[in-house]
Amino acid sequence: MIKLVRRTAVAAGIAALSLASSASWAASYTYDFKTFFDTSTVLDLLDTKTLSYSVATLNITDITGGVQLSLTQLTNAFPAKTSAGTFIEALWLSGPNGTLASTSGTALAAGSGYSWLLPLIKDAGYTYQWNIDFASSKFAENTTSTLTIKGSGVTAAAFAKAGTVPMLDLGNVGSPYNGLLGLTPDVHFIGKLQPAVPEPSTYALMGLGLVGVAVAARRRAA
Repeated sequence: MIKLVRRTAVAAGIAALSLASSASWAASYTYDFKTFFDTSTVLDLLDTKTLSYSVATLNITDITGGVQLSLTQLTNAFPAKTSAGTFIEALWLSGPNGTLASTSGTALAAGSGYSWLLPLIKDAGYTYQWNIDFASSKFAENTTSTLTIKGSGVTAAAFAKAGTVPMLDLGNVGSPYNGLLGLTPDVHFIGKLQPAVPEPSTYALMGLGLVGVAVAARRRAA
């Protein structure tokens, strides 16, 4: 009986490691945007606050020859200057070079793409090669834009492992984040990588492995 318990425990441990490994090499990564740099303070490039909800989500998924980006601005309660609500004005990413295209949603503004010069430095010293600008005041709440980046070495994992979290510019913000003299600078949100959710097939394989080991152990114990 003791041997059976030990074997089952070992099998469970191996299956768990396999599951963790599978999740860590996922072909899709999701970020949510809750933390922002507080423009109501004199240290707006460093001071951060974190909301209890996300203003946006970003999903980066492998496709043939590159990745697909799905960026959604969620309906949110972040202070807005006008009744139109907030707008996503730009998305900043670190990752491999490639060709950017808009496939649906808000149109891209001129100048969007990969920086061939030195990486651009944003709040708290974050550096980015990708500056993806959207048409001004168009990317509203409850809107999704889908884009593709294609090229050699362009994968979801390459972006996730770049070492710098995505950042987005939220525009049409209101008090107390509308800056000095009533100006309306964009508020910058940084993304947080969400835990990968294993595919159902991964759970199924783990379950089959546990069942197989348990059956074998029972036969030996009989």
